[in-house]
Amino acid sequence: MSHQSDDERTRIREAIDRLLAGTPTGSNGRSLTVVALAAEAGVHRMALLKRHADLKNEFYERSVAKPARSRKPRRSSGRQSPSSSGPSQGRTPRFKSSGNR
Repeated sequence: MSHQSDDERTRIREAIDRLLAGTPTGSNGRSLTVVALAAEAGVHRMALLKRHADLKNEFYERSVAKPARSRKPRRSSGRQSPSSSGPSQGRTPRFKSSGNR
């Protein structure tokens, strides 16, 4: 491997450790995704998907094995979700035929 690739791998491994520890420095750290990992490591997302897929997979395996971080429950905004917006949900509107075609 090249020096650049070794440097990327080191940064990705360090970023994985920071994200899983809940101490990110280069991303918001709210989600354990490839996008957050790429931002945290300072590499392009495609580098994780193409050149370092093994580290991406390791990140996902470790994030699943890690106990969930405690989060504050979200407060309700008071709005209904689209799935509970009314009785016509899931129905196709019917139109009268004009009879003239």
